[in-house]
Amino acid sequence: MARSKKGHKHEKGSAEQQERLLDEPTYHEMDLPEPAFGAPPPKRRNGAWCSFVWVGLIAVVVVGIFAIIKVSQQADEFPSKKPEFPTQYEASLTFRMPYVNLVEPVFVHVDEQLGAQKLSFYGGTQEYIYNTTGQSFMVIPVIDTVKCFAGGPMSLQHIFPNLSHFQPVYGKSNINSIDCFAWKYDVSKVPDNSSYLGTYTLYVDATTNDPVRFHFVGHNVVLGGSHLDEYIIDYNYLRKGPVAPQTFHYRVDTMNCTNDVVNAPLGPLNDIHMRMPDGHFKRDEEFQAFTAAHGKVYSNATEGARRASIFHANVQYINAMNRKGLSYSLAVNHMADMTPEEMRAFYQPKKVKRAANNEAGGIYEMKYMALPDEWDWRTQGGVTHVKDQGNCGSCWTFGTTGALEGQWFRKTNQTVAFSQQNLLDCSWDEGNNACNGGLDYQAYRWIIKHGGLETEASYGSYKNLPGFCHFNQSNALAKVTSYVNISGVEALNEALVTVGPLSVSIDATPPSFYFYSGGWYDDLACKSGIDDLDHSVLAVGYTKHEGKTYTLVKNSWSTHWGENGYVKIAQENNVCGVATSPTYPVLA
Repeated sequence: MARSKKGHKHEKGSAEQQERLLDEPTYHEMDLPEPAFGAPPPKRRNGAWCSFVWVGLIAVVVVGIFAIIKVSQQADEFPSKKPEFPTQYEASLTFRMPYVNLVEPVFVHVDEQLGAQKLSFYGGTQEYIYNTTGQSFMVIPVIDTVKCFAGGPMSLQHIFPNLSHFQPVYGKSNINSIDCFAWKYDVSKVPDNSSYLGTYTLYVDATTNDPVRFHFVGHNVVLGGSHLDEYIIDYNYLRKGPVAPQTFHYRVDTMNCTNDVVNAPLGPLNDIHMRMPDGHFKRDEEFQAFTAAHGKVYSNATEGARRASIFHANVQYINAMNRKGLSYSLAVNHMADMTPEEMRAFYQPKKVKRAANNEAGGIYEMKYMALPDEWDWRTQGGVTHVKDQGNCGSCWTFGTTGALEGQWFRKTNQTVAFSQQNLLDCSWDEGNNACNGGLDYQAYRWIIKHGGLETEASYGSYKNLPGFCHFNQSNALAKVTSYVNISGVEALNEALVTVGPLSVSIDATPPSFYFYSGGWYDDLACKSGIDDLDHSVLAVGYTKHEGKTYTLVKNSWSTHWGENGYVKIAQENNVCGVATSPTYPVLA
């Protein structure tokens, strides 16, 4: 169909109109200044927008690449798989308690398929062999021989924690020069009101996933995060795989093992179990037995949880020390729920400074006489029964009265108990501070000035705290005229024989001293310097063991401590300072 002229004219007009619109400047171009003569015309903005889009796309790509790299790096800093522990292995461990400077090495063999485990302490000094179906054994030194004790079947105890409740920790730590991942478990011992927290952390090799260190720290958030318990197990060596069967019986096969000790091999198994998170039931059982035995009652659950933690740490220390095969042994006693600081505060208060010249009437002069091999005033009646100073730093009164009782016995042949309370109440003017400490020579000076000291019968028994002084001179016995200093081991022994029991000051700060239960005490950590002496006791004689001489010392920590209240302290190296500053009073 032919188009009309009108229509053709309309199409022509539309085309011309479009050309004019294209030739007209845009609103943006109208805002631009006129270009200088000869300058190129301004570019249109379409190209700029394209460039901006491309730059944006490139930036997004770069950010994405960095994000991928960062995520990859973060993945490298986060453990992805829980460690899996072997059931057949041999391992070398070191158990440490930093708070008491305890280090205990142990070598472990475990083979679940054989149902056997062996623990070797201190290079084989003590060995414990466990069998799930046969006899279990303990091989330990007894005096100067090695003995074997047999028991029944026992379950095995692994040296690795159960990780059921452990959570991964972001980041790596360097432990023993090894890059490690960490798995952590925080537990509340008494969730309802104690606020006592224990944090278990297992560090594993970031490459092999093998254990490197197991660390426990306990603290009480109510008490400001104060430290209560800490121990570390370092896994020094681990070989996975079967263990040769003869490893578990070759030594005991050559020994005559007896059943003299009931459940003898249990100790180390219990210790390892109680170090693990799932050992809380055993820990509670041990602590309840302790509180029942010693009549302990605590003010609230928080205090009970705190004491339980301290008790557990002390038990671990005691048992580890006993596995060293020392010449003396330790045991849980009434102080096992106390920290070392508390024990020192109770039994060895702030030291009273010793004068350079204690104004003694003289120094003991040696006679160089032949001495018997052993000497003990207890067998002769010159020593009264062991007492308990309680939570009062009154040890100085017990050393003083003990020496006075010995001199009175030598003069009258009568055993009389003199009053510690008399000195506690009345000798302040001489520089003594009752439950906050004192010195024997200051007590002697008071006795000299007041014409004697009353007996327990006349003045009253010991009350564990100072009271009003009610000294009655008419009741006083044992008039003292002066006192004598002694110095050195030889003079100590001769004076013990020729003079009588002696007041002695010693260092009693080592934990081994607090928990001493018997044997020949020779801990070189017990110092002997004059400024190290912080506890007064009574030397009552000496004895010999394997060619060495030991002083027989009466303490004032009750018969529940030591050998019914006594300790045998090595004279070699003047352990604990027994021979540093002994004294005795001179009677009229």
